Amino acid sequence: MNLTAAKARQLLKDLRLFFVLILLMAVLSVLSPRFLTLGNLSNVLWSVCIIGIMCSGFIYAPITGGIDLSVGSMAALAGIIANVLMNQVGIPWVPALVITLACGMFIGFINGIVTTKFGVPAFIVTMAAKTYLFGIAMLVSNGDMITIMKPKGFLAIGVGKLFGLPIPIYIMVAVIVASHILLKHTVFGRKAIAVGANEVAAKLSGVDPDRTRIMAYVLSATAATVAGIVMASLTQQAYAANAGGYELDVITAVVVGGTSLMGGSGSVAGALIGAVMVGFINNGLNLLNMPSSFHPLVTGVVILLALLLNQGGKMPKFILSMRKRLGDPGK
Repeated sequence: MNLTAAKARQLLKDLRLFFVLILLMAVLSVLSPRFLTLGNLSNVLWSVCIIGIMCSGFIYAPITGGIDLSVGSMAALAGIIANVLMNQVGIPWVPALVITLACGMFIGFINGIVTTKFGVPAFIVTMAAKTYLFGIAMLVSNGDMITIMKPKGFLAIGVGKLFGLPIPIYIMVAVIVASHILLKHTVFGRKAIAVGANEVAAKLSGVDPDRTRIMAYVLSATAATVAGIVMASLTQQAYAANAGGYELDVITAVVVGGTSLMGGSGSVAGALIGAVMVGFINNGLNLLNMPSSFHPLVTGVVILLALLLNQGGKMPKFILSMRKRLGDPGK
């Protein structure tokens, strides 16, 4: 009986995100009749694709005990680089995108090297990267909003459909599945979790923490680059502030999805659910005509609530301390 109850509690813990998601949808449906319309949900789905793609790589930074605040600027710069290569240099769109991905991987490699080999906190390194990548994007684009109308193959990435579904959905599903397999079923995934959970123990087990963290930042920047390419194709625009603030949405998604910012645990599937919730929240605020200045406030509250929710039912420390003083140790 106790075993059955324990399994039931674990199942409820695993499904709590789904319950929160359903509750969120119900609340937004009541507040705005337009929320559940096919057109609106389609728009949300497209926006979720961008965040979902970013989350698939970003998640490895916090799992290994770090953070990457440069993903928004990296995504914006990726669209600008791709446009320059395709429409100014004249490189065919497929090799142009390969070069763009290589640029993103290099930026991630630099972030990882500076963080691990020079001992600079990841927060500082990636905040600096966020700034200088934005600066590079401004220089390359002359601060202008660039309209991208060709080539057709590139535009099909964002606006094309396959079997009735937008191509960005297939891209998001592909990178999410690949990331899930990498995290849960490969040696690298186990190393990333081990490094984030206990670096000393990981070293004693033969794991190289520096190499693992460098790869984490390469994956984060690569996913951001893919997201930037999809975004530029979808919006047919590229400019320095194209993905401004997306890093906050991505952090919200992974935290809501159960990833610990202290390292050692994370879920790609949970991050995807978190991305859907972020998309719903942003969409709901727009439908309710809430000023954009309120969006960061709401997002911050969601992060705080997610952190409390993801404690997994643990009793707050001050309550445990009080109960201990009263002679009841509790749990």
